[in-house]
Amino acid sequence: MGKQIVSWSPIHGQGGTTVNVAALASMFAIEYSSHSLITHTQLTYSPLELLFGKGNYAKGFETSGMTGLERLVKSQRLKPETVRDYTETVYAKRLDILAGTKNKAYDNGLVEAVLSNASDAYDLIWIDAHSGSRNEITNNLLQEADIVLVNLPQNRFVLDRFFSGKDFPEILKDKELIILISSYDENSSFSVKSIKRLYKTKLSIYPILYSHQFKDAANHQQLSEFFYKYKDNRKEQPAYDYIHSLKAVNKVIAKKTGLSSSGEDVDE
Repeated sequence: MGKQIVSWSPIHGQGGTTVNVAALASMFAIEYSSHSLITHTQLTYSPLELLFGKGNYAKGFETSGMTGLERLVKSQRLKPETVRDYTETVYAKRLDILAGTKNKAYDNGLVEAVLSNASDAYDLIWIDAHSGSRNEITNNLLQEADIVLVNLPQNRFVLDRFFSGKDFPEILKDKELIILISSYDENSSFSVKSIKRLYKTKLSIYPILYSHQFKDAANHQQLSEFFYKYKDNRKEQPAYDYIHSLKAVNKVIAKKTGLSSSGEDVDE
């Protein structure tokens, strides 16, 4: 049974929820022996597909992704092995992406059915969830998640609200949490150490450093090429610190999910 990793933030637009899960899933696929699926349950628009340069909004969209699977769910013909037929490949036999739906609202039964079947077809399922805690699907995802990635900006106001409990949903209290500080500035007084000390927390907190090389790749819809280019992560490479911060998080995820690293080559 595959593990579900849900990427979530208490606030919309500041946490880096989508780019972080896309980056971590990509690096994990390259570095570890596993077959992963990445998808999203954003209510309206998600850039997840576009980050990988996948044309899910063009020709063929109606018969792929969540839109295509919805028909199988309604006719009770969805099986684990058929989920892959509705995905696109990011890295061969390592990472697939399942596009969202054009519908204005997700059906909770659809999401549950798809993820349940996908869990039998993949080792890991990375999910870009809608921010906040007022959405039923998001709350169900958080409830069922094996690991929740909580994405926070390096912002005192947001951090105060989260660690004080104001933006910390009750549903997270007994979950396996990994706190990610997005676009992390190493020169800021709000370092990981100072955050832990200030809020007296024992939660696992990791920085995801800012990288303009990554940002350029995201803007050009070339994430898969970017991570393949920097997969060896040599110190002289410009994105070394950023990649290193991703590897640190993935090492924790690999340990928690029982997956090992691999020296095998990965095909784009």
